[in-house]
Amino acid sequence: MKLHRLVAAAILGLALSACGFHLREEVRLASGMQRVAIEGVDSLNPLGRDLRKALIRAGAEVVEGSAGRSAVLRIGSNTIRTDVLSVGGNARANEYTIRYHVDFDVISASGASLLAMQTIELTRDFTFDATQALGIAAEQDLLTDELQREMVQAMLRRIEAIGRDATH
Repeated sequence: MKLHRLVAAAILGLALSACGFHLREEVRLASGMQRVAIEGVDSLNPLGRDLRKALIRAGAEVVEGSAGRSAVLRIGSNTIRTDVLSVGGNARANEYTIRYHVDFDVISASGASLLAMQTIELTRDFTFDATQALGIAAEQDLLTDELQREMVQAMLRRIEAIGRDATH
């Protein structure tokens, strides 16, 4: 019986290693992205704050102003809106969707485009339950926070592609 478990564990380990699965690593930025300025959002905005932290974790130095920067991450649009998804028989909203929309691009210090204008839109749906009205606001805040974290990761993956494209 012990031998069967050992063989099963070995086969499972071999199958997992052969499938190509690996943990996501930190973002690796292109060499031209080592000193980045962020424009279009301030550091108090959740997107600006989280982008700053993520870029620092990725090894970049986030600089203010134009002095010494090697690239500029420009945020053109940064909007979160809640729309009614469905209405019940009592003419009240039953479901909502939260939409998070960001437009951004990356330019070099000389003004050359490193990453053309990108648009990312993330959505989350949630159900309104009139008996749990107090929890709806907390749920909406939780979903909004989750969308903001996912937006930063989606933006960083697109920015990371600058470095991959340059090496290929």
